[in-house]
Parts: sequence; C-alpha cells; structure tokens
Amino acid sequence: MNKTASKAVVLVHGLWMKPWTWMGYRRFLEDHGFKVYLFGYKTTGQTFDFNINRLAAFINSRPEDTIHLVVHSMGGILATKALPKINKPGKLLLIGSPINGSKVAQKLAELGWDKALLRHAAKPLSTGIKPTLKTRQTMMIAGDSPYGLGRFFARWDSRHDGTVALSETKADWLDHHQVVHTSHMGLLNNREAKNMTLKFLQQ
Repeated sequence: MNKTASKAVVLVHGLWMKPWTWMGYRRFLEDHGFKVYLFGYKTTGQTFDFNINRLAAFINSRPEDTIHLVVHSMGGILATKALPKINKPGKLLLIGSPINGSKVAQKLAELGWDKALLRHAAKPLSTGIKPTLKTRQTMMIAGDSPYGLGRFFARWDSRHDGTVALSETKADWLDHHQVVHTSHMGLLNNREAKNMTLKFLQQ
C-alpha cells in the first residue's frame, strides 16, 4: 500500500443532511488520491451519544493507518466529541461548524420549536463544544456570504454565512481559521474551500 493509499478521509455531514451532500467533495478528494468514506447518521432522530459511538466505531474499523476527518456544520461538533474514542491518527478539518454554539438553534429553542425541528440535536447545537485535549491538527473553514434560512431567525453582530456566524466558528484551540466568501451550504461546493482542504490534508 503506497503512502497516499494508507491514508483515508471520512466525511461527516451536518444537520438534516445526508451523505450525498458530499458528492462534490468526495470526487475532488478521490481525484487527488485519497480513499474517501462517507459517514451517515440520523441527525435529529438518534441521541448524540449514540452517534458519537457509531462514528468512532466507523473510523476505528477502517483499514487505513491514518484517517482524516472533514466535517460540515453540526458534523464538526459530533466529530470533535468523538475524538477521545478514536484511535486512528489524522487531521480534523471543520467546515462552518458552530463550535461555540449556534445562535439559530438557541433562537429556535426560545421559540419552542427545538423539540419539533432539532430534537436530539438541540442541546449540542445550542451549547457547542468545550475545549478538549488536542489530539489532532485542526483547521476551520468558514463562510461569510449571508444567504441562508438562519438569517430569518438570528441576528448576528458579525459576519456570517446565513446560518453560522464567524464568531461561532473561532476558538483558541484551532490551528488555522480561514474564511471564504460563500454561504453555509455553498461551503460544500466552493472551489477555494476544497483547495484549502486539500492543502491542509497534504501538508
């Protein structure tokens, strides 16, 4: 097995999404020599702890020695919480993940809509994640094109991607933080974001 083949990437989608949302990213990474796996999970219908254990087991069962994680939105919160259970080394690339808590989720909770719309995802999205022991080199790619449904629920004081504010994506434990001019969902098909991802994984 050559050096590139001994490394793989696991893509983890966000709230209300499915693995197929990664198709553009998957083709891009495969074209550059990476083995790519898609992890799918029920974002609101199963408990976060259940999905954390499933994700960790999925990654640990891959045959490659090194597993990089590329994760979008709520998938970033899920993956970060799963890190202590993962025994494969690799990097963590977060894309538009509200690691400091989502103002949109908090607003939905205020309106009483969280139980119907977010269910098991409500608390993780609202609270984000606490700083964890660093086990991977990490990078965040965030968007700042303010077009998305989230802007109808939340009002931010800083730049945002229509769903997540830049301030919700920043933390001292991140090694790198980059911004591209695209929306929350646009991050999944943005050429600049893909090239940043590739450069980070190949370094």
